[in-house]
Amino acid sequence: MADGDLILKIDPELAERLRARAEAAGQSVEAYARDVLGRDAEQSGVAEREPRWDAPLARSPEDDLDQDSEAYADYLDRICDEAERTGGVPFEVFRERLRNLGQRR
Repeated sequence: MADGDLILKIDPELAERLRARAEAAGQSVEAYARDVLGRDAEQSGVAEREPRWDAPLARSPEDDLDQDSEAYADYLDRICDEAERTGGVPFEVFRERLRNLGQRR
């Protein structure tokens, strides 16, 4: 592999869909893939090393805790302790923000 080249391995199902789209576009698979990846990488408003706005949200391990478990209770306690330590956001302010969520400002 030459300096700067990148080789991607994809599963057979994705490869077949890519072939079909490339054929429909009248391009080779390589040219089509370069075009798609290039357009995505050049998307304005996205800094390098920053996930795209429509990327899946990162999940923390706590997201998968059973809500009846002791680990979940400990997690909630840590959140509350941090809010008390930093001052957090008063519930009244939080409630008002929720009421206005999605509203034009």
